[in-house]
Formats: sequence, structure tokens, C-alpha cells
Amino acid sequence: MLFALVGGAFILAAAVAVLVPALSSIAPNEVLGLVLLLVGLAQIVQSGKMQQTALFAWCLAIGGIAAVGGVLVYIEPFPGIVIKTLVMALVFVLHGLTQVGFAMKVRRLQGWLWFVLAGVVAVLAGGLMVMKLPYSHSFTPATVGGVSLGVTGWAYLAIALAARRS
Repeated sequence: MLFALVGGAFILAAAVAVLVPALSSIAPNEVLGLVLLLVGLAQIVQSGKMQQTALFAWCLAIGGIAAVGGVLVYIEPFPGIVIKTLVMALVFVLHGLTQVGFAMKVRRLQGWLWFVLAGVVAVLAGGLMVMKLPYSHSFTPATVGGVSLGVTGWAYLAIALAARRS
């Protein structure tokens, strides 16, 4: 059940990351930073429910990377748009690699390939963030990040549904 809630949170966060900057004057970087922080905290809470399992460290790492990355993106401690974008890209690449590692750990579960896909999409999102400098209004780091977060949400839902069926 908790995996389904985290998956829903990711999907909602993805919608916010993509739609809020497009429909308002709120900066995409601020939205993406807050979204990453919130989903990271959700993953950390979820990892707390898994303390007695071998997956605890993986879930905590995935959540920690997203939360710390969200704070760094939101507060923008680095000068210049290029450095900020590189930090965002690094967060997504690390998040993606951690997701692939998590997938390898749970590969005995049905639906584990969704986490591989989510990890690959996150790494690609990081690469796209770097390649698309500078951004236009229609293509922002929040858009790319939102798509990655949406795939992660579906991965959590796939694992939850597979666990429910078995």
C-alpha cells in the first residue's frame, strides 16, 4: 500500500512540475526543487517502513538524493544558470543510477523492470538537461524532470500492483 501512495505522490509531483511553471509565473527551478524535496521526503518515510529489510538502504538513498537535490535546486547556492542546471542534471543522474541499483536488488519481484526504466529515464533526463542549455519557455528542466518523476511514479505503482496480485 505504501508503494502505491509513494507512486501516486510521484505522479502528482510530476504533474505539478510540468504544469505549474507552464500555467503561472513561478520559476520552473523553484517548482522542481520543491517537488524533488517532497518526493524525496515521501521516499524517506517509505524507507522507514522497510527498516527490517535489505531494501532499507536503497530506499533511503533514493529519497535522500531527491530531497538533498531538491533543496540544492530550490535554494540555488551556486551562481549562474549553467551550474544550477548541472546540479539538477547530477541529481537526476544519481537518482536514476540509484533506481537501477534498487531494481537489481528487487529483480525477483514482478514489475522490477519499471524501476530500470525509471532509472534510465532519470539518467536521460539529466543528459537532456545538460544538452538543452539554454532553455525556452516550453522546454525547461522542470518539464524534463517532471517526465522522469512520472515514470518513477508508475514504477512504484507497478511494484505495488504486482505485490498485491501475489
